[in-house]
Amino acid sequence: MTMAGALLLGACGGGSDDSGEASETVKIGVVLPFTGVQATIAELEGQGARVAADLINADGGVDGKWKIELVEVDDQLDPGRSATVMRDLNDQDVSLAIGGQTSDLCKSSAEASQRFNMTFIGAHCTSPTLVDPPITPNFFMIGQQMPDLADAIGKGLAERYPDIETWDVVTYDVEAMRQSWDVAKASMEEELGRTIEVGEQYAVPVSATTMRNEISGLEATGDKSKRGLFLGIYGAGTTSFIQQAAPTGLIDQYGVIAQTGVYWPTATALDGTAPSIYNVHDYFYACQETEENTAFVEAFEKATGEKPDTGAYQGYVAIKLLEAAITKAGSTDSAEVQKALEGIEIETPKGTTMTVGKDSHHGAGGVTTATLVGDPNAPQGVAIDDCTVVPAKK
Repeated sequence: MTMAGALLLGACGGGSDDSGEASETVKIGVVLPFTGVQATIAELEGQGARVAADLINADGGVDGKWKIELVEVDDQLDPGRSATVMRDLNDQDVSLAIGGQTSDLCKSSAEASQRFNMTFIGAHCTSPTLVDPPITPNFFMIGQQMPDLADAIGKGLAERYPDIETWDVVTYDVEAMRQSWDVAKASMEEELGRTIEVGEQYAVPVSATTMRNEISGLEATGDKSKRGLFLGIYGAGTTSFIQQAAPTGLIDQYGVIAQTGVYWPTATALDGTAPSIYNVHDYFYACQETEENTAFVEAFEKATGEKPDTGAYQGYVAIKLLEAAITKAGSTDSAEVQKALEGIEIETPKGTTMTVGKDSHHGAGGVTTATLVGDPNAPQGVAIDDCTVVPAKK
């Protein structure tokens, strides 16, 4: 990780130097678990932020005045580290930050950052309890709320797999992910006009690296076309589940597997052998054709040699949102940026508009469903099909 230098944040004046480049710097903290079990997702999200900053800087900086300098810090997926991390950022004159790999981390980071008058954008968290009203006045969230994600996948499953009668369920043991199943189930039942049966149901810690006990209890029997598996896990958890379930033949016993958490990093790591999973999240790079998305994907590929995922998209959008707010405020002052964020709108690479609620502090920008499946001939060994982009609810 590259730490920022010692340039001072916050000057509101200035402009461009004789070369036409921004002559001042705005520091933006990037707070993610760059080490540990969710480091792969964190690195993608961090790279999305870097791509946004590079594109903005190459275009003359924020409002032609400020060059973005990212300050990356590692919260190690530990809410207890938030106070230390935010103090470290404050010591480096950082008053604007993004991050938050989980809803618990968003909560602790928001509370810690408020002590230092810092603006914090939760890029990846999804819990509706964090917004409307926001847990702290300085907190904003752009990860799409879990009820919206779960509602979209529930409706999609009812349309595509109406014959599934019984669902086994594995989620992380946190409120947002447990809720994802409850909402998806209710949406399926509403669309189908009948009750969905629940088979085995398990909740595992976010830090879990083994799920063999749960897998051993998921012995799907009977007609596979009548049985589905719902996963409310993501990242390293999904990888562990698939790798540990593969020798048992469990995955092949279901007519469909659905997931509300990020699947892309797991699917790409499986080198063209990833099982088919119907997934929902904010973004899939292949599901839209917009000018901004093309530029984002090309810049991301140039920087990393890979395609961007949801986390990369969220990191990118969080930086673009701060760019818009700083431009609107004409200032990098944290309080002024917070005012500018309320009610602001930006266009996203998806082709949807993200509107930040003035009172809720949530950036509603729609969700996307798609089927991801291993394909050795597809980019990074994963084909993305059956896309549906669902705009934000009005």
